[in-house]
Amino acid sequence: MMESEKKCQEELIALKKEFEDFVYIVSHDIKTPMRAIVNIATWIEDDLGTDVDKDILDNFNLLKNRVGRLENMMNALLEFSHVKRTKMDLFEVSIPKLVNDCIAMLGDKKNVEFHVSYNLIDEKCITLGKKLEKVIYSLLHNAIQFHDKEKKNVFIEIIENESDYEIMISDDGPGIPEEVKDKIFSIFYTVNSKDVVDSTGAGLAICDKIIKMLGGTIQYTPRLNYGSVFRFNWPKTITINT
Repeated sequence: MMESEKKCQEELIALKKEFEDFVYIVSHDIKTPMRAIVNIATWIEDDLGTDVDKDILDNFNLLKNRVGRLENMMNALLEFSHVKRTKMDLFEVSIPKLVNDCIAMLGDKKNVEFHVSYNLIDEKCITLGKKLEKVIYSLLHNAIQFHDKEKKNVFIEIIENESDYEIMISDDGPGIPEEVKDKIFSIFYTVNSKDVVDSTGAGLAICDKIIKMLGGTIQYTPRLNYGSVFRFNWPKTITINT
C-alpha cells in the first residue's frame, strides 16, 4: 500500500472513531438535560395553577413538543450509526408471517386496505430477520403516514428470484415531487414540514443503509397516475459490505 493510501485509511479510521464518539455524546450526555427541560416546564405549569393564559400553556406544550422531537431525532441518529452493530442475528423467517407482523405493528390502520401478493418458491428463508422487518415496517409506515386521502391503499409485492427477493411497497397517496426525489434517502430530510407531519425523516435513510450494507439497492419511482413505489432487492446470501 502506498504511503498516501495508508494515510487516507488512517484518517478514515480516525473520522469513524470521531463520529462514534459524537453519537455516544449525543445519545447519552445530551438526553439528561433535555429531559430536565421537559420536567422543569411541567413543574412551572403545575406552579402556575389552573388560572393561566391559554397562550402560555400553548407555549409550554410547544417547548415540550420540540424537545421530544429533538430526542426522537437523536435516537434515530443513534440507530442510523449502529445499523451494522445491532440486530445482526441470522434466523429462519416466514416471509408472509413477517409481513403480517409488520402490518400488525403499525399504529392507526383505519381506512387502510393492504393488498399483498407473493410469488415465492419457499415461504421460509434464513436471513437477518430483524433488519428485513425494520425495512418493510418503515416503508409501510411511510406509505400510511404521508398518505393524503381518506381511504388509503397500500400494495406489497414480493417476488423470489434465484439470488434475491424483489420487494415492492407502493401506495396511492400524493407521491413525491420530482424535484426532491433525490433527497429522500438523506437522514432527517422530509418532503413535508415536520410541523405538518411529525416525523424524524430518518426512516428511509436507515432503510437505505441496511439494504446497501447487504449489497442490495433501493429506489423510488412514481406510481402510475399517482402514488409512490419503493422497490428494493434483498439478497439471499448475506454479505456485509463495510
